[in-house]
Amino acid sequence: MIRPASAGAALEIVDDHTLRLTLGRPCKVSIEPDGKKGPLLLFANPLEQNPPGAGDPGVVFFGPGVHTPGKIALGSGQTLYLAGGAVVKAEVLVEGTGVRILGRGILDGSDWEWRKGPVGNLIAIRKSRDVEVSGVTLRGSSHWTIVPFASRQVTIRNVKLCNSRVQNDDGINPCNSQDVLITDCFIRSDDDCVALKGLDLGVPENNVERITVENSVLWCDRARIFLLGHESRAAFMRQVTLRNLDIIHFTMTAFLFEPGEHMRLEDITVEDVRIHGEGQRSLARVKPVVNQYMRTKAPGFIRNVRFSNVTLEGRPGEYRIEIEGADAEHDVKDVSFENVSILGAALSTASPALKVGPHAGGVRCK
Repeated sequence: MIRPASAGAALEIVDDHTLRLTLGRPCKVSIEPDGKKGPLLLFANPLEQNPPGAGDPGVVFFGPGVHTPGKIALGSGQTLYLAGGAVVKAEVLVEGTGVRILGRGILDGSDWEWRKGPVGNLIAIRKSRDVEVSGVTLRGSSHWTIVPFASRQVTIRNVKLCNSRVQNDDGINPCNSQDVLITDCFIRSDDDCVALKGLDLGVPENNVERITVENSVLWCDRARIFLLGHESRAAFMRQVTLRNLDIIHFTMTAFLFEPGEHMRLEDITVEDVRIHGEGQRSLARVKPVVNQYMRTKAPGFIRNVRFSNVTLEGRPGEYRIEIEGADAEHDVKDVSFENVSILGAALSTASPALKVGPHAGGVRCK
């Protein structure tokens, strides 16, 4: 199999040792001769445009070869460039404005044991603005991989993230950040692919707002594809758009929306998503909760969640969609499904997959 099918890769089996692929455009595919075991991840990049050179002002440059700087710190106006053929064994700390991490090389965290890297994330973006991560391949993170914390105007574009080396290797976790765009990426992780968190009330503008994940391929080996709300120390998590996505493998559930600590999770759009199912019990859960990660032991609120043009194909399974409030105060309101299908059957309020519990109102199917 070649996943996702939407890549439009044409496959010819030449002989027992040779496959020939024809790609009509830059794309990211998983070639799977035996399911998830031993895939070949193939990333066809667009050509680079005007890459920086060694010696350019403000550029930290790594050419082809293996480099072991350990920790790289970037400040305002700096660019980290990893040329094709470069393998840089380091974690990166970004603190500033107008920072760029670019190239076709590999940033590799696999030398560090679980949670023992020098920065704490493969790329940590802390209290920064106008940051771009583009083109690079990331592998073997020892903890959460890309973490914009208390930051704004962050773009993560054409990043290939190859994890599942350790637990807690979340792909991209915007925390207390606004205006984050994740586009044209490949994310494989053991833990959540994308998790939105409200970690800290001690920063100004601590809400999680205007987050977009689009045009990407997602694969999670153990946890969730999208997790919204488990650390909820912010008043709002809102205006989140998840669109034009291929979920090629998932485990626990694809969409877990579980706010707590009185946080309001609202205005969430999931649209144009293609999912490969392998018989999972759960597809989505929309429910305020209290869990072990919360300091204030109270549920949150959920308002205005829309699923549109979502298709799941694959093996038979339950694929439950569960919607339930925590209590009369911490409830769920206005969840809609439009053109959602599971194994070829259109989702309706009578579908066995849809489970609507108490304290949930305005659940609609079209």
